Amino acid sequence: MMLVFLLPSSAFKIKVLNRLGHRIHPSARIGICWVQAVERFEIAEGVQIGNFNAFRFLKLVQIGTGSRIVMFNWFLGGSGFEPGAVDNGTMRTLRMGEHAHIISMHYIDCGGGVILEDNAWITGIRSTVLTHAFDPVNGGLILEPVTLEKSAAISTNCTVLPGVTIGEGALLAAGSTAWTRQQVAAAHLHGGVPARRLAKLEIEASLYDRHRYRG
Repeated sequence: MMLVFLLPSSAFKIKVLNRLGHRIHPSARIGICWVQAVERFEIAEGVQIGNFNAFRFLKLVQIGTGSRIVMFNWFLGGSGFEPGAVDNGTMRTLRMGEHAHIISMHYIDCGGGVILEDNAWITGIRSTVLTHAFDPVNGGLILEPVTLEKSAAISTNCTVLPGVTIGEGALLAAGSTAWTRQQVAAAHLHGGVPARRLAKLEIEASLYDRHRYRG
């Protein structure tokens, strides 16, 4: 399987991956990627995964219609193997809804699970999403999913810690940090370290349509 994922995008590649037990729509495009110990890909119609992304030690990568992952992103599930880790139903999974987007050069720890609902975005570059951390109160490991609700967005160079929920239509400003288990209020701009509510925010649905940026 690892060798197949290293092939350039092609219909032949999709056919072989489906024969190996994955479920990938024929219209999907999957570039040259490093895939190690991933149990299953479920890829819907029109999904685009660019070149040079890495997926390692995941149970499930599930990507909905029209979503995309651009280039040079790392998706790692190894923290789900830490001693004391308890499976919360999302452990070692990446789930993206319809028309969700992850741009380039992000580090996404999926040990506790990462969920992007429809039209959610991780934009820009160099953001870090962590789903595991040391528990300074009780000791041991915090292993909790990070969720971006519908139309939520994380800007460039942000840090998001375990258990965070970015509310529907919320935007985390560039360079901000969302602390462990922080609930980022829906339909608001948040920024700073730690992130705090700055202003109400209303983003028109049409702005999430990537086709509007094509020449």
